[in-house]
Amino acid sequence: MKRILILLLCAGSFASCGTKRIILPRAVNTIDMAPLEALNLARGDYEILNTITADASIIFQERRDGGMKIADANNEFSMIVFNRKFGVVYECDGILKLGYLQSDYFGDNSDLLQPEVVARRLAIYRAINLAKEYGADALVEPTIATNVEQVGKKQILYKTTVTAKIIKLKTDR
Repeated sequence: MKRILILLLCAGSFASCGTKRIILPRAVNTIDMAPLEALNLARGDYEILNTITADASIIFQERRDGGMKIADANNEFSMIVFNRKFGVVYECDGILKLGYLQSDYFGDNSDLLQPEVVARRLAIYRAINLAKEYGADALVEPTIATNVEQVGKKQILYKTTVTAKIIKLKTDR
């Protein structure tokens, strides 16, 4: 009986080896975001530090094997996604960096198969890092624009630009 159980466990483990599932490595940043009117602050309560601009370019390509490749134009990361009978399989290189404004982070990965979402999240991530460098507390009135263009026979470029004012709350009162 023990031999049969061991054989079944070994067979099960070998069968699962054919399934290549790799955890999608990612870094996540969040920051508060609001229009100035919604903050309900007097002008003396905050300081506008600067206006920042950050962008991200993502290249999307359909593959001959039925998969798709989503890659950062700067080669910081890439992921190849395969749809198989048993589910979605990722092959990743690098770290996918995602930024979220205020409360739009839900931990759901289903939208990461859309290149325009990846471009948007990466641009927001970079904007948040710029805001941190200035010591900002929030992004105010961000504008997020995505452009799409065909760059090759089977490649599409998604370029997202985030522009926002960054503010620091005054705490010396």
